[in-house]
Amino acid sequence: MSAIPPALSTLDAAVCLVDARTFACEYSNETAQRYLQYSSAELNQLKPRGNAPGFVADSLLPLMAPLHSGEKEEAEGPARFRRKDGTLLSVAVRLSLWQGAGKPLLIVVARDINAGLAPAEPEGARKGRKESARGEATREEPSRTAKVYPIEIVANSPGMVFQYVLHEGGGHSMPFVSDQCVNVLGMAGEQLQANPSVLLTLVLPEDRQSLRRSRADSAASLTTWDWEGRLWIKSYHDVKWVSLRASPRREEGTGIIWEGIIINVTRSRRREIELEESHERLKEVSSHIMAAREHERIRIAQEIHDDLGGNLTAIKIDLDWLARHIDRGNSAAIMADGPALLEKVGTVSRMVDRTINSIQRISRDLRPGIMDFGIVAAIEWEAREFAKRLGIACTVACAEQDIELEQDVAVAVFRIFQESLTNISKHARASRVWVSLGTFREQGREQLELEVRDNGAGIMPSDLMKLNSFGIRGMVERASFLGGKLTISADEKQKRNREGQDAEAERGTTMRLSIPIVPGRGSGSPAATESFSARGNPQEQ
Repeated sequence: MSAIPPALSTLDAAVCLVDARTFACEYSNETAQRYLQYSSAELNQLKPRGNAPGFVADSLLPLMAPLHSGEKEEAEGPARFRRKDGTLLSVAVRLSLWQGAGKPLLIVVARDINAGLAPAEPEGARKGRKESARGEATREEPSRTAKVYPIEIVANSPGMVFQYVLHEGGGHSMPFVSDQCVNVLGMAGEQLQANPSVLLTLVLPEDRQSLRRSRADSAASLTTWDWEGRLWIKSYHDVKWVSLRASPRREEGTGIIWEGIIINVTRSRRREIELEESHERLKEVSSHIMAAREHERIRIAQEIHDDLGGNLTAIKIDLDWLARHIDRGNSAAIMADGPALLEKVGTVSRMVDRTINSIQRISRDLRPGIMDFGIVAAIEWEAREFAKRLGIACTVACAEQDIELEQDVAVAVFRIFQESLTNISKHARASRVWVSLGTFREQGREQLELEVRDNGAGIMPSDLMKLNSFGIRGMVERASFLGGKLTISADEKQKRNREGQDAEAERGTTMRLSIPIVPGRGSGSPAATESFSARGNPQEQ
């Protein structure tokens, strides 16, 4: 069993774990099964006594005496195996005792004595072969000594080593379970071996289906059985996370045999869960900070527009009144100073105009008033402003008059669009931009999709990895806060000349944003959009 590391399964020597009292075989590797002509499951059912197939007890008992008395830790000597066809196989064995799960186990490592016999050969050749064999034996000695050590590794393994058999008839059994079963599952290994179904009852109901599915997938493809889930350990009154990994093999007449280990991974899983929860809390805090910042921007924009804008408008009106009256005055003094006064009034008036324009610009940057008319109107207006400001053609396509979004979501989508246009103006060297806005349904849920594409130089993968790409990172974070996804990719397609032949390649960049739509507060409505269309841009009034 892999639990007894995979090296034992493929070793060229026969390796068996035998009940030291009954000589019943608990485990056998592939070489042992080949020697004895039995499958693993058949060997597990044998009760070798007298002339019964399996181990010839009389040949092993003399070697076991010094082990039981404590005189030796290991014993070596000749022994015999009785094969399935009734013939006897002479072997050289090395024995050692190991205290298994509640019973003494005999570790048997055997080699076929006759495996090296060959037809007679000249003396010189035979002498050379013996010397060569002696050299091989010398080189093999360290590994022979090490062949017992894996059993000790299993006994001291931090996890529960096991062998699990899914029989062809549909039943299952666990021929081997290591002593760590008590620490991992809170029960004795014999209890689990007597009723392997107990393992499934320990698994929490919500994790059982994944355990069955992982076992079925492993059996179908003979790939590693890899599962992680939760167990209720009654003796500890607690839930444990465990990781199961086992290697399968198919054995004719038996079924699928897995050999592997179950490890307690509760600590690492709890750390992962705590880290995920911490990350979620951090996202919530960041989302709250971002929302609070937008709300503060709205408040400041409203105060600037309502307070300072109102005061400056009143000053502008008074200056206009003063200019009219100075122009109509008959006083000689006024007539004398009239041109200078009018010029001064004009200067102040122009300064007020510039201040009003600055206030409108700052207020628009903090929160565009166009947002009151919905996300579609806001995207179209920003695209027109971008084209007017930079001379880059920007086409917006949207089949819907308006898309109802919660206010915070609409602001976030608008900010992502603004940042996308900013990146184009700074880096793309584009002459045209295409914007697509719409909705679609995915898994029964309505989604908003915004796509911004340009015909510029195209973004490089290395650009996305730059540590100072805060604009792109901010866009991705905003999308993540909304429960959506944002991707940026480079496009390249061949242009064709008039003859239809490939000409130069056209590059560009595409930004795609998709987020779930949650209808709610602060959204524009069709009525608002119609009002906008009738009144024009409120920023220009």
